Amino acid sequence: ALYFLMATQDIAVDGWALTMLSRKNRGRGPVCNSIGQNVGYFLSFVGFLALNDAESSEKLWRPLLGLESKPGTGIVSLGGFIRFCGGLMLSITTLVAIFKREVPLPKPPPEQRGLLRRIASKEKLDEDHELDASEIGLHETYHRLWAVCKLPAVRWLFLILITYRLPTALSDNVKFLKAVEYGMSKQTTALLSPTLILPLGIIVPIVAAKVWHGNPLAGQFMDAYKVRVTLVALFDVAMLLAVRYLRDNHDISSQMLFWAAVIGSTGLQAIVHSLQFNAQMTFFAHRVDPAIGGSYMTLLNTAANLGGTWPSSFVMLLVGQLTVPPDCVLDEATGKEICTGGRDAYFPLQALLSILGCLWIWTMGPRVRKLAALPDDSWRTHINDDDFVGAEMGSSSMQTKIDPKSE
Repeated sequence: ALYFLMATQDIAVDGWALTMLSRKNRGRGPVCNSIGQNVGYFLSFVGFLALNDAESSEKLWRPLLGLESKPGTGIVSLGGFIRFCGGLMLSITTLVAIFKREVPLPKPPPEQRGLLRRIASKEKLDEDHELDASEIGLHETYHRLWAVCKLPAVRWLFLILITYRLPTALSDNVKFLKAVEYGMSKQTTALLSPTLILPLGIIVPIVAAKVWHGNPLAGQFMDAYKVRVTLVALFDVAMLLAVRYLRDNHDISSQMLFWAAVIGSTGLQAIVHSLQFNAQMTFFAHRVDPAIGGSYMTLLNTAANLGGTWPSSFVMLLVGQLTVPPDCVLDEATGKEICTGGRDAYFPLQALLSILGCLWIWTMGPRVRKLAALPDDSWRTHINDDDFVGAEMGSSSMQTKIDPKSE
């Protein structure tokens, strides 16, 4: 029930953004989307961890907020935080429903709607004219959505969205787990989000909209992906080696190398991830059929989300199956644990996936450029347009013949 309501609201918001913004301003919607998601992620994830941690609450937040000391207890609990977020969402939704009013667009006379639709879709004389979903009904909306899935352009886009995240799955899902395994503290990983990831998530979409204006998929998306499968992988390996061998060294040079590797890897990954996400959402917003815009956007986002989730499970399974733990024994003389043998699967897998990413660029890159160059008609179904136009024009012609005023 919760996911059903969330998906319904997501469709409504996507459709609202498409109808609210003019065609020339639709590229700004994904920028707001990207910034909002980063801020929401920070508040809901890092914010909760900071307020839930007992040590941070006792040493920092309670003295800062003037609260009573309660050792061993965080300021907020998981249940209390979820109830607060639920109440906040209900309040905002209620306020929008009560105070926000949409201005209805003027509709043409019934005898002209089919003709205007044909003109808008084929000749593009009126690019701001958009059909309202209520004009075609719920059944027709999902009929068109199924027809969307059959479009060759959409099928190729599905293939791209479902496959391109596999070569980057280690960086996206395993890198920080491996860093914690090598000894990086969870406090360090949590500190990187508000100080580095969040600011980049806000700044990068704004800058990207000015640098790659008008070419989100073939330019911004592919440029970021080339960096993501090559340089980001190298920085990730450097970060893990620094965590493994330099973390306990307290000399200045070792600490500088350690933090340079951590910040470089985390920052570069945040930049290219934000660039690709922003390019992806901008492309979606410019290609969807406005008549079913919210459902169309959700369909594409579902494919994109699926492309990000299955590689996560797959690479974690590979890492678990291919990693051989070392044999460790306790040295009674020194009291230290001595480990020998074993095999860490992360580094050979990273090399293999980087090669796979380069192959993906070589094989799928031309297809991405072709999709980016396709006209809007390649992404529209135009179901029943010919029949509807013919019926409307025939009806209009008949009405003209029997109208007494025309005699």
